[in-house]
Amino acid sequence: MHMDSMLIFHRLWTNLLLTTGSFSRSAVNYMAGCETAVSNIVMSVVVFLTLQFLTPLFEYTPNAILATIIISAVINLVDYKAAILIWKIDKFDFVACMGAFFGVVFASVEIGLLIAVSTETKLSYAA
Repeated sequence: MHMDSMLIFHRLWTNLLLTTGSFSRSAVNYMAGCETAVSNIVMSVVVFLTLQFLTPLFEYTPNAILATIIISAVINLVDYKAAILIWKIDKFDFVACMGAFFGVVFASVEIGLLIAVSTETKLSYAA
């Protein structure tokens, strides 16, 4: 995490475009109503200062509590209304959607993508 803050500062000072960010940072930006790249600069400063000075306070915090904080921030990024719409439009696409979702949640992004593509391919040949 400390390296992530340093990379953000490096990108800032070398005029590189910030194109990626983790889900938790995206969720925090979304819930805070941030709309410009300046929020990334402010966030990188806050993350750097937090990691530099407040990390010892989090040393004995259980991982379950830290996971709960991340889950509560990321839960708003799940668009369940779109999943319901997919269910109403095409059940086969919904199966691929759920396969991708559970693959990402329980394995990795690559596995979720593989499940979605293979499911969609199998279902399209079956139909």
